[in-house]
Amino acid sequence: MNTAQDSKLAVGAILSTPKMITTIGRLAKSKFAHVETRLVFGLDEAIPVGKEMEASGIDVLISRRGTAEILRENLHIPVLALMANPLDILISVKKAARFGKRILITSFRKQISGMNILEGICNVKILHGIYHDSASLEQVIGASRQKGVDVVIGGGVSMKYAKNYGLKGVELYISEEAVAFTIEDALSVARLHRLEQEKSKRYQCIIDSSSDLIISVNRAGVLTTMNKVAMELLRITDFQAEPHALIDYLPESNFKRVFDTKQSLTNKFEKVRGNMYLASHIPITVNEEVAGVVSVLRDTANVIKDEHEVRRNFAKGLVAKYRIEDLIHVSASVDDVVQKAKRYAPSDSTILINGETGTGKEILAQGIHNMGGRSKGPFVSINCAALPDQLLENELFGHEEGAFTGSRRGGKIGLFELAHSGTIFLDEVASMPPNVQASLLRVLQEKTVMRIGSDRLVPINVRVLAASNRNLIEEVRAGRFREDLFFRLAVLVIHMPPLRERMEDLPIIVASTVSRIAKKCGVAPVAIPHPYSQQLMSYAWPGNIRQLENFIERLLLLSDEGFDPLIFEELLQEIQAYAIPEDHAPGRCARPEASAKQPNPEGKSIDEILHEARFCKTKAAQMLGISRTTLWRKMKALS
Repeated sequence: MNTAQDSKLAVGAILSTPKMITTIGRLAKSKFAHVETRLVFGLDEAIPVGKEMEASGIDVLISRRGTAEILRENLHIPVLALMANPLDILISVKKAARFGKRILITSFRKQISGMNILEGICNVKILHGIYHDSASLEQVIGASRQKGVDVVIGGGVSMKYAKNYGLKGVELYISEEAVAFTIEDALSVARLHRLEQEKSKRYQCIIDSSSDLIISVNRAGVLTTMNKVAMELLRITDFQAEPHALIDYLPESNFKRVFDTKQSLTNKFEKVRGNMYLASHIPITVNEEVAGVVSVLRDTANVIKDEHEVRRNFAKGLVAKYRIEDLIHVSASVDDVVQKAKRYAPSDSTILINGETGTGKEILAQGIHNMGGRSKGPFVSINCAALPDQLLENELFGHEEGAFTGSRRGGKIGLFELAHSGTIFLDEVASMPPNVQASLLRVLQEKTVMRIGSDRLVPINVRVLAASNRNLIEEVRAGRFREDLFFRLAVLVIHMPPLRERMEDLPIIVASTVSRIAKKCGVAPVAIPHPYSQQLMSYAWPGNIRQLENFIERLLLLSDEGFDPLIFEELLQEIQAYAIPEDHAPGRCARPEASAKQPNPEGKSIDEILHEARFCKTKAAQMLGISRTTLWRKMKALS
């Protein structure tokens, strides 16, 4: 039964007699898909016709046995032979016996068995005519005349030569059933061949899509598969037309060693036509024997390019969002910091940023990155005090798969590798444990990273910025920080002054912070009157700008309608209660008298205290040792 798939299959037949062509055409039309037929005088003459039909898209060919074997040797598509069964041969011999008792049966390359039985049945003498091509067939038939042969049994070419030599010819009979079976087999083979073609095209398309050279050889070292890149580089147009030994094109390649060792060779440098390639050779093993080798060669320039692209994709989102303009100031001390940063930014030297917590060291670091030549590269930041010792080393340098219990499958890329071609910012570097300090020193010296559990060095190109809220010189003297690492980090040094040393910046910082936090929290901005702003300037701000931002955020969230002096004073008292170390105070830290809590030892009531204070709530709050806000709440509760 025909199917939609069969209707698309192309079957061809090359035959040497019109009778057989007629038979195949009739059977194909009534029972099978269309079969394209061609009449030729078989054997050698069939080769160019077969190649033409193959090129036109024929999936499978049918021909008599001799012609079929010759076509198989010269074509890439399957060729099926029309074979006479014993009954067909008996019918042919009985027909030939009518014309004479000495019969020549021609057969391609080997004789047909069982002829002695037919001799007894048909009372004839059968001679075997073995041939290999058209010329030898003609010689066999010509010589048979001298042996007294009366009739020749064979295909169309045999009939032609028999007639030329004055002999009677009988075409070897092949039943319609045998022809039908052959057509059925041809369709089955055509289906399989079409699937194999599709699979082959799919695989070829896959390897052609690669920019690497992909080559495979058989056990003799002869090319069996190549992609377009390899063919172009090795200047091979058609490796399937004739054998090509890979050794002739890659005489220095390591692929030959795979046949001896039966082991893969990976990432070996090889030179091909003047360029360096990273080569991997993998054995094709069948029954523990190397049946061939697959070689993949990567241009080292592409390897470097791909590595940069991988690192860039891993580093997506690792960008510096702050610029140097985000250091809001009017003070000369911060202006000096900005000028130094602008001078240092174009350099690739390591910068150490000193400063107390909350002074804006990371803003400065990001600003330096954005002003430098690495601004388009990643900016990777890590707080060295925020992670345990082992986890810090893992984060900085990464690990290989199986390096330790719980290690990530496939390994983990470290922050130094992520920061390749960019900047890494090591905050609170003084908190780094000794073993990590030693590893960091090696990275700074060698410009390479070795992942935990690895034996391979990965080259990196990273600028290092470090920050510390401790005095690193004192840490070196105390033996907590390596001296050699200190000098590696402190090539260029910038000191971020604390807020108490640049109080002239406080008003514009407050105004900018109020605007930013109000927008972030979705509340109305609050203008702080000048007298209260002066109170803020009288405080030392040990937490620096970060502490100031916290104060402003609480003030904005607690203020319902505009500025509330009571809330301001309560919040100010809370932060003034924070113990300020003496070395944080600029001389003597000015604190309003209201901040001193005075107990009420006599146990007087609030009304009595208010009376004594002449109803001045500020003075009454001082006498009670509470804030004005608390006094206001107590008065409201009593009313």
